[in-house]
Amino acid sequence: MASSGRPAPGGCLCPSRAPLACLGPALLLLADLLLLRPALPGVLSLLVPTAPPLSRLCLVGLSRWAALWLGARGVLCAAPGSEGAGVPGWPAAGKPLAAALGLALPGLAVFRELKSWGAPRVSDSAELLHWGSRLDAFALSYAAALPAVALWHKLGSLRAPGDPGGSGDTVRRLLGCLGSEIRRLPLVLVMLVLSCVGEMAIPFFTGRLTDCILQDGAATAFTENIILMSILTIASAVLEFMGDGIYNSTMGRVHSQLQGEVFQAVLRQETEFFQQNQTGAITSRVTEDTSTSQATKKQESLAQASQVAIEALSAMPTVRSFANEEGEAQKFRQKLQELKTLSQKEALAYAFDTCTTSISGMLLKVGILYLGGKLVTSGAVSSGDLVTFVLYQIQFTTAVEVLLSTYPSVQKAVGSSEKIFEYLDRIPRCPPSGTLTTSSLKGLVQFQDVSFAYPNRPDVPVLQGLTFTLRPGEVTALVGPNGSGKSTVAALLQNLYQPTGGKLLLDGKPLPLYEHHYLHTQVAAVGQEPQLFGRSFQENIAYGLTQKPTMEEISAAAKESGAHGFISKLPQGYSTEVGEAGSQLSGGQRQAVALARALIRKPRVLILDDATSALDADSQSRVEQLLYKSHKRCSRSVLLITQRLSSVEQADHILFLEEGTIREAGTHQQLMENQGPYYNMVQAPGATGDLE
Repeated sequence: MASSGRPAPGGCLCPSRAPLACLGPALLLLADLLLLRPALPGVLSLLVPTAPPLSRLCLVGLSRWAALWLGARGVLCAAPGSEGAGVPGWPAAGKPLAAALGLALPGLAVFRELKSWGAPRVSDSAELLHWGSRLDAFALSYAAALPAVALWHKLGSLRAPGDPGGSGDTVRRLLGCLGSEIRRLPLVLVMLVLSCVGEMAIPFFTGRLTDCILQDGAATAFTENIILMSILTIASAVLEFMGDGIYNSTMGRVHSQLQGEVFQAVLRQETEFFQQNQTGAITSRVTEDTSTSQATKKQESLAQASQVAIEALSAMPTVRSFANEEGEAQKFRQKLQELKTLSQKEALAYAFDTCTTSISGMLLKVGILYLGGKLVTSGAVSSGDLVTFVLYQIQFTTAVEVLLSTYPSVQKAVGSSEKIFEYLDRIPRCPPSGTLTTSSLKGLVQFQDVSFAYPNRPDVPVLQGLTFTLRPGEVTALVGPNGSGKSTVAALLQNLYQPTGGKLLLDGKPLPLYEHHYLHTQVAAVGQEPQLFGRSFQENIAYGLTQKPTMEEISAAAKESGAHGFISKLPQGYSTEVGEAGSQLSGGQRQAVALARALIRKPRVLILDDATSALDADSQSRVEQLLYKSHKRCSRSVLLITQRLSSVEQADHILFLEEGTIREAGTHQQLMENQGPYYNMVQAPGATGDLE
């Protein structure tokens, strides 16, 4: 409700409360004009009459600061919707404005004193206090204070700890990512300060040179100022170059390190994480968020657009076969339109900031030239003083513009880093790697009353009370209708998921107790559509091995799987690239390479999940020879999931799985004699070669 007094989105007060919120600041500014401006100089002259004029003016500034600060605090506490915690938006800038106004006039006076340092001039000491009571000096103090307060208030959200609208915690953590590299930043900061001091000296000497030119007999002073200004300019440029070099090299190393940490953190996540998060979104976080910066909504939109492109490009045969090229293009354009809308909003905000900064800068220049021209014509200041002040104003305006242009970049970095830190902080839901390794693993697998349901569907059981054993030297075939849970059994045996009930043991020990690399060397799996990488045959077959195998070992594994024949006929042999995801190979060739990748590990447990469906008759015969007649069969347990009846008939044990439960088990002959579900599947029309 409008009458609730709560601030509207964006930090603006509701219309019904706006007049009340503006009344307090207006009264405070009126009190500063009518009371503090004329009264404070007189009061301080009475209290400390013997103090130097500059000291008295500093006391005037501090007193003005204190009075305005107390007034601003009272206004904020009494503002509607503040609830004692302050009001978001421009009214909250009252406290920093008080500080800026309190320091403005003393700063101007100190500048005048420094400008006249070393130069003979006749000046009334009371003139310093006169600056505090002059209306033009009062207006000039606001002209100098308001841009500083606007910048301070805009950057305030970056240092507000614990504020939901602020980013202080994120900024501090970003600095923490620098690690040991942060020790370089003080050096960069020192170089930056010294470089700025050198640049600030240029307007100072330019003003002096102007006065020297207008005066007769000042050739010596002119030469000295030119030499000193040249030295300071060169030193400033050298320091800036060194500081930029150190900073850029440091940030380059930090970026590479952060990108590696984010990617490693993503790889540690459980399997469900990659099913619940789109590939494009993850890729965007890992590659783009760590190197470029966006606002959060824009980055999410870009991730969605990337996901559409990745899906379409990786499935072009499907897109082409269904003639949906225009549909994919339209979907991508839709995502880009959302991105375009966000970009337009960002551009509008940038244009508004730039326009505001430009107009305020021009108005400030006009005001300085007007007031400065009157002071020069009246003889209060020299032409050199005016030139110096104008140059300082240009430097200040440029610095403010740089800071304002940097602010969106910092905000973008903060927005991107929030998702990065979410990945870095995310604790994988899978158990950590165990430490168990043994040189005498037999490969005995025991499913003891195992049940399982996927985390995103906990109420839908996939497996219920499975109990069976895989023994070394034996082939156990797992058959059943589609959706019965066969591939889930294979996934559990690879430790990709954890049972929701029961135990899964390898040589009597739970799978999570085994060391991660050791377990996946001893348990190898080949799927129906194996994933290859856009690398050479040699790299794909040796993928994941910590100890690089020899070419003899690679070719031996390829011969066992039937891949050596077509690989050896290629011009570059095993150095030939297989293309993205093995796109240059047929389905059977990909399966043969994936089988070689599993066999080179010499696993104690081999899982074939419909891994021979695309093989030709000769390759299929070679695999059956490997499973049932090879001298190596005694050293491994085999779980065979296949639709080929010829392979299942020879299995030592056959398990018929239906609706997540083992309906019957035995040899082919036993199950055919039982005339149960297995018999019905074999006798079904069209099942002479395939079981499904």
